[in-house]
Amino acid sequence: MPTPNILSQGRNALIARLGNIEPGNDYRTDAGSNVQSGWFNEVINASTCAYPLIVVQKGKDNAPNHSANGMRKLSGYLVIGAVNAGLDGYEDALDDLEMDILECLMPLEGVPVDWMPRGIPRVTLGASQQVPPGDGLAAATVFIPVYLHSFVQAHSE
Repeated sequence: MPTPNILSQGRNALIARLGNIEPGNDYRTDAGSNVQSGWFNEVINASTCAYPLIVVQKGKDNAPNHSANGMRKLSGYLVIGAVNAGLDGYEDALDDLEMDILECLMPLEGVPVDWMPRGIPRVTLGASQQVPPGDGLAAATVFIPVYLHSFVQAHSE
């Protein structure tokens, strides 16, 4: 029987973790009730799109680190937060959502990530970028690169 796919387990753990963003858990927004996986442009164009919104979209991986019997794969994702607050009031709403995502995913240096499955001991975040509404998009967005450090071992015969 094959072992579970650590890549799928990591993605699912990331989505589940973001689902904790609720005011009852001391966050500023209730974006955790609207976490989706897929391509951002397809999610926001769906007729059922609601805000605040978090989309976990596959991003560019970083180069893996190889060792004698495996590698550490750095699987990249874009965590995209979106708010629909209009041109005059989006900044504070977007700042709140960005802070919620950062606090939710915040890695502690040297401490294994307890919400990831065994085999993914580390999560790192890249530089976030905010984009105001415009160019046909009513929502303001924040893009946060996230990298899951997965141990992939060589397949033994």
